[in-house]
Amino acid sequence: MKVILLKDVPKVGRSGEVKEVNAGFATNFLIKKGLAKLATAEAQAQLEKGKKELSAKKQKEQNKLNKDKDELERRTFTVKVKTGDKGQIFGGVHEQDIARAVFQKTKIKLEKSQIGAHKGIKELGEHAIDIKLGSGVTAKTKINIESL
Repeated sequence: MKVILLKDVPKVGRSGEVKEVNAGFATNFLIKKGLAKLATAEAQAQLEKGKKELSAKKQKEQNKLNKDKDELERRTFTVKVKTGDKGQIFGGVHEQDIARAVFQKTKIKLEKSQIGAHKGIKELGEHAIDIKLGSGVTAKTKINIESL
């Protein structure tokens, strides 16, 4: 009996796969527990349509991430901070400061966990920063720290 798996089932298959299983196993376990449904022609067509939509959505998201990466890599962002007499930064520049500077210039929202400056920047000047956008896309941008 052919079934479409609705959830991952150990030793059977992953969600969205069409599998040939014993009729008793299908009716008494998989379908009864809501782990699978009967693989009719209509259900298979609906599954294929869903896979195509998901693929198109992932491609659109990947294109947006690549566009954001290009935008971040071609710009240098400036963060102005208070400094002491000898040019020392009070407290340092942290991820949220960098995220705010990026958002003001590009309208790209970033979480502080996406920014690779975990110890904070404590010196004036230009610094290279890695920004993880997701799906394996990482942008390398520059942050310029200036005194107020």
